[in-house]
Amino acid sequence: MDVVGKKLGMGEAILSIKRWAIAVFAIGILTGCGERPVETVYHHLEAAVELEIPFEKQQEPMQKAELKENEIFDQIISLGLSDFEEIVSLAEEAIISIESREAMIQKEKQSIDESYNEFLNIKEQVDKINKDELITMLQELEDSMNTRYSNYNELNELYVQTLTEDRTLFELLKKEELTLEDLQDQINIVNELYEKVESKKEDFNTSTDTYNQLKRQFYEMAELNVQYE
Repeated sequence: MDVVGKKLGMGEAILSIKRWAIAVFAIGILTGCGERPVETVYHHLEAAVELEIPFEKQQEPMQKAELKENEIFDQIISLGLSDFEEIVSLAEEAIISIESREAMIQKEKQSIDESYNEFLNIKEQVDKINKDELITMLQELEDSMNTRYSNYNELNELYVQTLTEDRTLFELLKKEELTLEDLQDQINIVNELYEKVESKKEDFNTSTDTYNQLKRQFYEMAELNVQYE
């Protein structure tokens, strides 16, 4: 069975998603009692980082699942029409893997949402800060976070679409009457989606870099003595 191209994976793309920088006070953990507003902001910003740990933990297993599905796809193509029962069995195995990725992407999205909601708590401190330059910096930080969150949601939406089309691809492979034209059309759909995912991933990474830089600048401007892990 000769076909042109195959579905692209997102494992490498996901693993290259930028992580947030984790900052800690060099003088130790603040108690929260008698904190300055900027210190309260610090706690919300770093709590947001911690809430993205589940997001990070999904990346490696998602990559492994994608690689497994690509290997299964290659196996199916190499079989051609010689063993249809084996093709069906392999396709069902791939679909189970896709279902595991669906569960992982839900955990990832929940983590990002919770982190974003934690970040929004900094708004309560803006009116308590009496330095205009710090207020301006916080607004820039908020704008940056909103851009990052928007980029993630678009990335997530695209990735969910790829899961649907990946499933469709393997469902097609279970059909004995499948034509080469139909298979190639579905492969093209999957490949085009993964190209869009890769592009949006770059946008997300760029916005993450921008956010991290602005956060560092805010800490420096607020004279918070922090170290980065």
